[in-house]
Amino acid sequence: MADVAETSGPPAVDQSGNLTIWWVPTIANVNSPTATEIGATAAKRVTYSFTPDGWALTGDQEMKTDDRLTLTQSLESLGKSTASLVLKYVDSSTAGSAAVVLTEGLSGFFVERRNTPNSTLVAAAQKVRVIPVTLGKQIPGPVDGNGKFTYTQKVSITGIVGAEVAVV
Repeated sequence: MADVAETSGPPAVDQSGNLTIWWVPTIANVNSPTATEIGATAAKRVTYSFTPDGWALTGDQEMKTDDRLTLTQSLESLGKSTASLVLKYVDSSTAGSAAVVLTEGLSGFFVERRNTPNSTLVAAAQKVRVIPVTLGKQIPGPVDGNGKFTYTQKVSITGIVGAEVAVV
């Protein structure tokens, strides 16, 4: 392909309204989750429980040195990757809210869908990321006399967090 000058950046999808996060107790195959599993009665949409800084899926990858005999420059190779997730959400007694659903010690899956309006129901062929976890303690957030009561919660990632996969 020939080199072509860029005239503008690629179009980007706005985050507002285009992210859905489900808590799903059971997924048989994380590489091909089903719309039935994600849309089941036991699964809960928890997106709007989170504060703007409350869904923080992050990661890193180790860099190893690859030295060679008499080579004047050290080479590098990629090592293990890490993923971590810390949650922050509003306190609520409403059934289906994160504060009620995400209890300490519970194991299951977060399913994250990006680039699709939150109002869209889960369906086959949509792309999602499946994150297998065990939930830590719900820790009451700070009180500042202004705003909502919150919880923070660490999670243990118990399986590979891979690329997005298609819902079947």
